[in-house]
Amino acid sequence: MSSATLPASTPQAAPAGEPLLRVVDVKKHFNVGVAATVKAVDGVSFEVREGETLGLVGESGCGKSTLGRLVTQLIPVTSGEVVFNGVDLTKLRGERLRQQRKQLQIIFQDPYASLDPRMTIGDIIAEPLMNFGLLRGRQKDAKVQELLKVVGLNPYFNNRYPHEFSGGQRQRIGIARALALNPKLIVCDEPVSALDVSIQAQIINLLEDLQKEFHLTYIFIAHDLSVVRHISERVMVMYLGKVVEVSPSEELYLSQEHPYTKALLSAIPVPDPRIESQRRLIELQGEIPSPINPPSGCRFHTRCPIARAPGICADQEPPLEEKAPGRWAACHFSDEVRTKV
Repeated sequence: MSSATLPASTPQAAPAGEPLLRVVDVKKHFNVGVAATVKAVDGVSFEVREGETLGLVGESGCGKSTLGRLVTQLIPVTSGEVVFNGVDLTKLRGERLRQQRKQLQIIFQDPYASLDPRMTIGDIIAEPLMNFGLLRGRQKDAKVQELLKVVGLNPYFNNRYPHEFSGGQRQRIGIARALALNPKLIVCDEPVSALDVSIQAQIINLLEDLQKEFHLTYIFIAHDLSVVRHISERVMVMYLGKVVEVSPSEELYLSQEHPYTKALLSAIPVPDPRIESQRRLIELQGEIPSPINPPSGCRFHTRCPIARAPGICADQEPPLEEKAPGRWAACHFSDEVRTKV
């Protein structure tokens, strides 16, 4: 697919060829009153190539989980396209959309709320297989036990209930359910944020191993930038429903093109107290604006340390532009981020 077919503000996937997922100018607006609309996702475009892990980060309320649900079509888009494997999912309904969902799965954030407490683990994992009529009887039971082994659980746990497991074990069960239909793309919606740090590392390592074994593609949503750095090839940063920066992971952590990204990275603690005491925390002023009435121009300008207000930052929305090969940012003064922020 040539770049000419995409909006000018769309960051391209690294290799040439058709991406597995292409999201074009997607918007999701929620009506919350007679004349009030929450602009949860407001014109987001990106691509994900097969076998890649794209990290999606931002503060709570920025729209990243909503975007994950739009990709999987758990909620419909207000406008825009979600093209998966060459098919625009937003144009599908009923059985045609249901068949596409075999290739798109999601791992939810809360390992306690995402499992039905009245169902056994075996029934939870087998539910996708039953829904699509793929396996029954002994073959289904064997598949469930195989999936439990794959995620590091005892295969004979299949007759137990969710309350008999720890948070980390429950998340492994959620991962097994997501793998049941052999999907191509899995949206990981903050899959480790509710877990202890030691368990987080185990789940991240498990996801990486599964990606290699089953050739999976991930969209990994998180607010912990250190976790995203470990698992992602590219990172996409969101603020108030908009993408503000996209960059290869290692390059993003070395230098930033957007002041919001730089502020987020400055908040990551360093375990060495001597280094930590010498670091400068970038404290953003003010509160996050309401998505019901976002600021004009650049949405970050009300908290930005280099904003010109009044001026171009308040008057004109910056486009998401390629600032360097493979690096995209939506900032009028990205050349000043390294020196003045």
